[in-house]
Amino acid sequence: MSSAPLQGAAILIVEDEAPIALNLAAAVQRAGGTVIGPVATVAAAQDAMADNRLDGALLDIRLKNETSFPIADVLAVLDIPFVFVSGLSSALMPYPHRERPLFDKPYQAEEVIAALAGLVKAPQRPDHRASDVLA
Repeated sequence: MSSAPLQGAAILIVEDEAPIALNLAAAVQRAGGTVIGPVATVAAAQDAMADNRLDGALLDIRLKNETSFPIADVLAVLDIPFVFVSGLSSALMPYPHRERPLFDKPYQAEEVIAALAGLVKAPQRPDHRASDVLA
């Protein structure tokens, strides 16, 4: 595997626990990616998606008082790959996202990055923004 498997890729991080968010951000940067966020709420993620071109995302499922499934739905429509990082059992995953990669906490950040890198296309797509879908 390349030493920079996410080279040039813009990766959104949605995680409400600061130490975990910072660990994921550092792992994305080590892999050559650009971190968008981290953000801790669905609203902040929607804003970040509207303002940035994304090539992939890492989503904690359980945020403080909500889940990241609305973000996952938009990413799926935009064909932007993402990986779930959560303690939520895969048995509780909504049907449309059952086949998505899910890493249970605690996980190895390198394994999460490798899974995401395997899904991310070279960052040469048109400018995908969630505002195109959310509008």
